[in-house]
Amino acid sequence: MSRATSTATTTVSTVVIFLLAINLRPAVTSLGAALPDISVAGNLVAAVLVALPLWAIGLGGWATPWLANRVGTYRTVAAALGALVLSLGGRVLGGSAQLLIGTALTCLAIAVLGTILPLLARGSAAFTFGLGLGSTAGALVTPAVVLSSSWQVALGLWAAVALLALYVWQLTPGEFAAPQPASGTTPAFALTIHFGLISTVTFLVMGWLPGILRDAGVPATTAGGCLALSMAMGLPMMLLVPGWTRRWRNQTLLVVALATPNAIGVTGLLVAPAAAPWVWAAATGTGMGSLAFALTTISLRSKDSSLSLSAVVQGVGYVIAGFGVLACGWLHTYTGAWRTPLLLVLAVLIGQVASGHAAVTSRTLASLVPRPLSVRRPLFVRRQDDVPEVGV
Repeated sequence: MSRATSTATTTVSTVVIFLLAINLRPAVTSLGAALPDISVAGNLVAAVLVALPLWAIGLGGWATPWLANRVGTYRTVAAALGALVLSLGGRVLGGSAQLLIGTALTCLAIAVLGTILPLLARGSAAFTFGLGLGSTAGALVTPAVVLSSSWQVALGLWAAVALLALYVWQLTPGEFAAPQPASGTTPAFALTIHFGLISTVTFLVMGWLPGILRDAGVPATTAGGCLALSMAMGLPMMLLVPGWTRRWRNQTLLVVALATPNAIGVTGLLVAPAAAPWVWAAATGTGMGSLAFALTTISLRSKDSSLSLSAVVQGVGYVIAGFGVLACGWLHTYTGAWRTPLLLVLAVLIGQVASGHAAVTSRTLASLVPRPLSVRRPLFVRRQDDVPEVGV
């Protein structure tokens, strides 16, 4: 292959990965940013809406290897993007039932993309940058569109981004092999609990931060901006933490260090949310580095079956997080305040540290994992085997 051709294919792979990754979070962060303005979402519906993405993503992640093995990875990605376009547009066309069903279908599509994309990205920075930028855009753009138009337009516009990704993907050729059986077993129990608790905190921030601040008297635009800042602070952490995970000898210390910013941010939201909302938002965003740590640990712990381990940890972990988020939402509905839910989040952070310590010190606990999703490297993807995978 000539140098010009190699450069062209690298450029194509970067664009494709970026466009796919940017669709993994706006459906969730835009929902959190617009939630206080969604007229069809009462307190209970709002609580379910925040928890629903976690359950859908968990279940969708489990089903992805089965689907890709039968129709091929290329068609699976195309089908997921098509479903994302339809569900993002359809969930704003009716009442609470359509919103709930559409959100569930949206997150199932996201789960499929999020499970396959690490294989295609192979550690490419286009993936992590697209993931972070999508999170930030969903949080930043949505409140402005709500103010200028409606919550329906603010949520529905992300279907256009998914449609663009589908168009580009259909122009991109690739050959994909059938999944191969996993070899050996890997420790999964503690890491699954750790990932589930991390995801609980992460999705609570994306789903409830604007509501917490607005209930404390913070203007709607400021609350939306705080969510955008929180998502943006997570982007450099997603780039830096994988390297720290490889280099730090004391992994427990790293677990504690990554959980500390979240503890600061949540404590601030509990004690004085309106006093320094930008500080609390920045702290909770920095704490999202814990997610990068868990995902990197998946890759480093078992390179020959990392996607299998990822299916277990993310599939079960997201379901656990769904119940945690729903519990916090129920407590808010029952008490009418945020004090008790935020105290629960602090308890979750303690559990996050404890499970993280167990995950990095355990070497004997093993769990059966499903068959991994393997890919024959397409021509348009540059191989980067020395970079750990980062998933959803």
